[in-house]
Amino acid sequence: MPQLEPNLAGLAWFGLLWSVCCIGFLQLAGMYPLRGRAVLPVTMTTIVWVMLLAGTLAFALAELRWTTIVVVGGVLFLFLPGLFQALPEWWRDGRAGLQLSCCAMIVALALLVRAAAPAFPTWLT
Repeated sequence: MPQLEPNLAGLAWFGLLWSVCCIGFLQLAGMYPLRGRAVLPVTMTTIVWVMLLAGTLAFALAELRWTTIVVVGGVLFLFLPGLFQALPEWWRDGRAGLQLSCCAMIVALALLVRAAAPAFPTWLT
């Protein structure tokens, strides 16, 4: 495996963060269009999701090979909808699930900042 991707820790972080992004995307996709839904919670969760997506992609591009990003990201995006369908209905299509999803994305953002902090100086140069 080190011959394919030398940064295994970065790969593990990317797998975790990308999984949260994919599940968050599926959660939010079911919330649109906003007719009959509370606009503010969906909008705030969408903003958190966009920040997590941008941070995850920036982390992946700085730390991993692009082939690893494509393969691992594609496999996760392909198979995570099955996991999403196994979640309870209240989580997939309810306000409580949206709040839980937003909290999970905020935790993932905090983990991203912690995992990517040593690499921040190299991203800026």
